[in-house]
Amino acid sequence: MIHLLDDAIRKLIQTETGYAAPDVEVSFSQPTGDWAAGLTHPVINCYLYDVRENNELRSAEWTVDRGPNGYAAKRMAPLRFDVSYLITVWTQDHIDDEHAMLWRVLESLATHETLPDQYCDEALKSQPYPLRCKTAQATRAIDDLPDLWSVMDNPLRPSINYVVTMAMERMEPIHSRQVVTKQIDVVQRGVIETQAETILQIGGIVHNGGRTPAPVAGASVTLVETAQQTLTDRLGRYRFRNVPRGRYRLVAAHEGMHGEREIIVPLRSGDTDLYDIGVH
Repeated sequence: MIHLLDDAIRKLIQTETGYAAPDVEVSFSQPTGDWAAGLTHPVINCYLYDVRENNELRSAEWTVDRGPNGYAAKRMAPLRFDVSYLITVWTQDHIDDEHAMLWRVLESLATHETLPDQYCDEALKSQPYPLRCKTAQATRAIDDLPDLWSVMDNPLRPSINYVVTMAMERMEPIHSRQVVTKQIDVVQRGVIETQAETILQIGGIVHNGGRTPAPVAGASVTLVETAQQTLTDRLGRYRFRNVPRGRYRLVAAHEGMHGEREIIVPLRSGDTDLYDIGVH
């Protein structure tokens, strides 16, 4: 994944500074003394010097992704990592040129709080969180900057500290059926052979009924026989409480689309879905 981030940063710098090959190279090599001695043209160097977990963003929460087919995927929140680059400009001993180029690179990076999608491939776009960027901010990882340059056998140079925060999934999600229908049997304590009162709760998802169904938020759902009505949430979910046993008709509507289905409460054993409704 980091190599894809390298490519996105290269595209961002080349596009927004106007510095492009072959006149100016964007390199991710370690800027050692030997590397610098071999340069023959201007280079913008983006050296990946540190990767560490962002503990401030660590979360132990579980998230649930609900699908329209009655199944849900449960996963622990991803880990978040700060990927840190040291960005420098190298020319042939023209300090003014280096400083002018460095400022132009700074402008191209500092204007974006997140890495723009147009520079990212599909894998980066599918990250669960936006790729947050911090430009020219102090971090613990850069405390020993003079020592870092000394190890690379180069004198200390003006540089931009650039940090991108990426996510990493901890484990494969756990897939299971959603539990929406609930049944509570109420009996009078101490009375023998008392008829139990049954309280039922039902629910499901309203989706667009396409080949790849997508949830419909804000749809109106009506349980016709009881005249109960509700709206779906942002994930297309709806719920009715205190529904007696029996046969019902569910009707869903949203912005000219309509759908309905006949249901039996409670859900019969062996049924393969919840009380989902497709609207067209």
